[in-house]
Amino acid sequence: MTFEEAISLFERIKNQVVGAPVKGRLIESLFIGPTNWDEMHIFMNICLQKGEDEAISEFLGKSFSVYGKSVTYINPDLPKWDVTVLDDWEKTIYN
Repeated sequence: MTFEEAISLFERIKNQVVGAPVKGRLIESLFIGPTNWDEMHIFMNICLQKGEDEAISEFLGKSFSVYGKSVTYINPDLPKWDVTVLDDWEKTIYN
């Protein structure tokens, strides 16, 4: 989906998803990133080095997805972050 479509989906589902268990994970927050997972590290590096706006502008024209972020702790000091693609969230809950 385009970045604008991803923003629209993000806004529509954020109140339903944040705090809800999805695929066995409690979603703590949402973020928008590239659909191509192989490009995610490039996107994240640009976010860290130049800011999110710069990363988004460099990826405009490519496909974006909405992700839910959750964390579990392997031990008290070691978090394990998981992400879940939420692009089909509305189809899942309404069918």
